[in-house]
Amino acid sequence: MESLLAEIEYHASQIPDSGMFALWRAVFSLVHEDGELAEAERNLVAQVMDVFRFSLEQRAIVERDMEAAGDARRLFQEIELSEYRSQFFRLARIVIWCDGVLHDDELAVIHDIQDDLGDEAAVYEADLRWMNRKPDLPLGEQAGSPEEEMIKHMIYQMIAFYKQMER
Repeated sequence: MESLLAEIEYHASQIPDSGMFALWRAVFSLVHEDGELAEAERNLVAQVMDVFRFSLEQRAIVERDMEAAGDARRLFQEIELSEYRSQFFRLARIVIWCDGVLHDDELAVIHDIQDDLGDEAAVYEADLRWMNRKPDLPLGEQAGSPEEEMIKHMIYQMIAFYKQMER
């Protein structure tokens, strides 16, 4: 885990800008879709805010969001860049599996967002294809718990995303 955190420190040394923050808010809003906020989900959100250096203001907004169900469809619409929208679906997969179960309500909101996209949904077909499958860690990595596995997977996804954005 230490080497992962060092890698992410290199790639995520800045506070999330408005576009990245919109992405995170939309992703975090998914924790309420199954009707309950599990401890694993709350911990995941807190650790992501620590690792990705959210500002105090951003933390306050997310903490308010965690107290009441957000509108994932509306928050997704605030994500402007196609690359960020694609990353939403990758991170959504991790968040909705965080408690170990893919709930029908969680999958329904992903389908609603997909329906809202219309023809644009074809752009994200590869990201959407794996939504029903629990994320795995890359080969050779071990996690001490399911929660740690989800956190590590999210970190790997964001490292890959930052590297892609640098090109």
